[in-house]
Amino acid sequence: MSELERRILVVDDEPPIRKLLARILERAGFEVVVASDGLEALETVKSDASLRLVVSDLRMPNCSGLDFVKRAINEYKRDFEFILLTGDGDKTDAVTALRLGVREFLDKPIERADLERAALDAQARLQERDREVERVRKLELENISQSKTLDDISRKLGGAEQEMIDRLSLISQYRDIETAEHCVRVGLYSQLLAEMAGLDQNVQRTIRLAGILHDIGKVGVPDEVLLKNGKLTDDEFKVMQRHTEIGFAMLNSSDNPVLGQAAIIARYHHEHWEGSGYCVGLSGADIPMIARIVSLADVYDALRSARRYKPAYGHTEAVNIITKGDERTSPEMFDPKLLGLFVDNHLRFESIYNSMPDQLV
Repeated sequence: MSELERRILVVDDEPPIRKLLARILERAGFEVVVASDGLEALETVKSDASLRLVVSDLRMPNCSGLDFVKRAINEYKRDFEFILLTGDGDKTDAVTALRLGVREFLDKPIERADLERAALDAQARLQERDREVERVRKLELENISQSKTLDDISRKLGGAEQEMIDRLSLISQYRDIETAEHCVRVGLYSQLLAEMAGLDQNVQRTIRLAGILHDIGKVGVPDEVLLKNGKLTDDEFKVMQRHTEIGFAMLNSSDNPVLGQAAIIARYHHEHWEGSGYCVGLSGADIPMIARIVSLADVYDALRSARRYKPAYGHTEAVNIITKGDERTSPEMFDPKLLGLFVDNHLRFESIYNSMPDQLV
């Protein structure tokens, strides 16, 4: 581990326990920072951006461990790993913490070996996600650099467009996923957003084509989940989330640079700006720009489209949900710059929808 990767925050209101935890972790090779409650921990995290690994008690005065986790996730857009210490009466809070993404829970009294293992496992997950973010950045640069001129990319896109439409048509024959019209509209919205964001014409056309296949991975989702009438259970939603990884696996093997971009979109278009999305849990500028664009385009068209579990919303209601939020959507999900462009130009999105509500173009 590097110097920064060894740093870990220990939060506990009882000095003897805090000292014990710190001693165990120091012997395991970590540089330990301590805080006496959730409020102090929040200030510590705020002032030290290198702190991403945290061991915290759940029951503390002033600011509990659960409140600390919620606020840290919401206020500091950072990739955290939390290890929570639980007692006999903490099971309800532990379930809530699990829904927030906490992966490690240790029962009191703490065993040295269990704490060391939990800290090392959590650190390994952080390192793996860091490597994945770096790999995605390099892949984006490599894919974009493959097409240096407009003539070059035009030649490559000629075959890619037909290949993508063929794949989309094939999938439609076998699985009842979102309509082809939805997929094409998402591509058109994405091209519009890319244009408004100042991306060059090469990227604009690439994202229109690549955006068509954003949900191709749903071909691998079981019928009982994909075709369910009504709200998914937590376990069913986890199965549905796998479509991002399935889509990436389907598209990433192509040598075509457009399909390489489509693979990135398929994997990351459900990541959220504030870090609450899936499948990796990226946040902010760590999310590839093309995925951020398709994410907003996808949500707008999903709101406009009828689903088994919801009616189609009108344009005004869809804009209000995106900009003000509801039980499923919040404006914090989106890149603020892209959200601002959408707000200023939302009537152009309505025009695209009205131009092809029921037929493939």
